[in-house]
Amino acid sequence: MKKILLFAALAVISAIAFTSCGMQKNAQKTVLTSVQISRAPQQTFYDLQTGLQVNIATTRPNEEMTGWIHHLSGKSFFAGPTTNYIRSMGFKEIAPETDYKLTIKLKRVDLNGYNGASWADIEVTLNDSKGNEVFSQKDISTTSKSMILMTSLNEVYTLALEQINWNQIASFLKDKPKGKVKGSDLNQTIVRWDVQSRPQGADIFWRVVSKTPEVKNTNNKYLQTTPYEATKALDIKGLTYENSSNVRVILRCEKDGYLSQEKEYDVRMIMDQEEISAFFRLVKEE
Repeated sequence: MKKILLFAALAVISAIAFTSCGMQKNAQKTVLTSVQISRAPQQTFYDLQTGLQVNIATTRPNEEMTGWIHHLSGKSFFAGPTTNYIRSMGFKEIAPETDYKLTIKLKRVDLNGYNGASWADIEVTLNDSKGNEVFSQKDISTTSKSMILMTSLNEVYTLALEQINWNQIASFLKDKPKGKVKGSDLNQTIVRWDVQSRPQGADIFWRVVSKTPEVKNTNNKYLQTTPYEATKALDIKGLTYENSSNVRVILRCEKDGYLSQEKEYDVRMIMDQEEISAFFRLVKEE
C-alpha cells in the first residue's frame, strides 16, 4: 500500500512539474516576438554614390521548439531592426535601376530558454544592379548568454551584424577613382591602418590571399597588439591596379581566452580608400 501511495505521489509531482515547464515555455514564446539591436554601429559612411536595397532572408526551422530551444530563424521581426541598423550607417536606397542588393540570410537563430544561451549563424551576399554576385561573407557565427532571454537574443544578433564587413560592402557603392596607371606596380602603395578591438591588447596578423599568379599567397604576418594605427605601405609584390580585384587581405585577431576572428578585404577597395579599418568585438571562449 505504501508503494502504491509513493508511486501515486511521484506521478502527481511529475505531472505538476511537466505542466509547469509547459507553461514556462509558452510564456517564453509570448516574450520572444521582437529583437532590438544592442548598440549603434561603429561605422558611418557618408560618400556613397550608389544605393543599397536590403533583404532579410529567413530560414524556416523544422520545429519552432526542441526541448527548451527556441528556433527563431523563420521569424519576420528581424527585418525592421536590421534595416534600420544598416540605414543608420549611411546606406540608403537611391534608384531601383542602379541600387545594389544586400541579402542577409538567417541560417540559425536559436535561444535556450532554460539557461539563456543563444546562437546566431548568418551569411551575407551582395549583388550589383544586374544581379551579379560581387561579394559574399559566409559562416558568420556568434554566441551569447544571459538569463534575461531578450538580452541574450539582442546581443547574439547584434554581434552577428557587427561581424559583417561593412567597409567592403561600402566600397562597391563609391565612385571608382579614375586615372590609375594600368600595369604599374603598386606594391608600395601607402595606406592608413586602423585596427581596434574590444577588449584591447589583442594580437593582429595579416596575410595575402591571391587568385592571380602575379601575386603570391603569404602566411600570417604579425603587426602588433590593438589598438594599431599606422601609415605604411601594403608591401604586396606584383600588385597592380589591374590584378588588385583578385587579391585579398585577411586580418586575424587573437587574444587568450577569446575566440579568434578574421576580416577579409578586397585589395582594390583598400587602394581606392587608401585605408584598412577594422573593429573586432571579441567573444569569450566558453
